[in-house]
Amino acid sequence: MKSNAMWLAALIASGSLPAIAHGSELADHEVNVQEIIAALEANDMSANEIRTIESYVRLDIVDLSAFKSSDEYQALEHALGRTDDGWAMVQTAIVSNDSIMQELKRRAVEIERVVAATMDDQGVVTIYIR
Repeated sequence: MKSNAMWLAALIASGSLPAIAHGSELADHEVNVQEIIAALEANDMSANEIRTIESYVRLDIVDLSAFKSSDEYQALEHALGRTDDGWAMVQTAIVSNDSIMQELKRRAVEIERVVAATMDDQGVVTIYIR
């Protein structure tokens, strides 16, 4: 996984369109499309990496549907298309990771909505949903 300290700082400083990161300290901050694209490029997790996560500091959930009306949505779609593994592989990997799956169930996040996952060097896992 690649480093993303700059993205994390930018995330906290915040962007232009809202995408709530439910259940985390980021819930009060906005996220913009460019920050999400940067995170996907820097920290995209493959299905194998997701399967092997044994622990994490925090799990954030970012709902990408908030960006559908954005002019930058096509760039976001393009970034999602360049992730290591497709949505189905990421979803299957999450189902096989008990700790992540339990957290998603606790927050009532349907696995079918998951499109990507990232993990930064501080151990924060972000699940992107639609």
